Amino acid sequence: MFCCDLLAEAVQRGAFYYGAAHRIDDGRIANDLQTEYYIRAASSRGYEYLGINYCPFCGRAPSLGLWQAEKKK
Repeated sequence: MFCCDLLAEAVQRGAFYYGAAHRIDDGRIANDLQTEYYIRAASSRGYEYLGINYCPFCGRAPSLGLWQAEKKK
């Protein structure tokens, strides 16, 4: 369910998180986007997660919610 190989590799390395927001238990979410993709960055209290709607590598919309909203247009 990844839009490109680079994003899949970044998730495997731990630079990105893919999953439900309520499962994040080792840090805080820095923004309120409805997405399954988060950039994971170290902070003084664990990690900060920044939700993204577009892939930083290929520019596609990997987020299921955004993809469905764009498809309805």
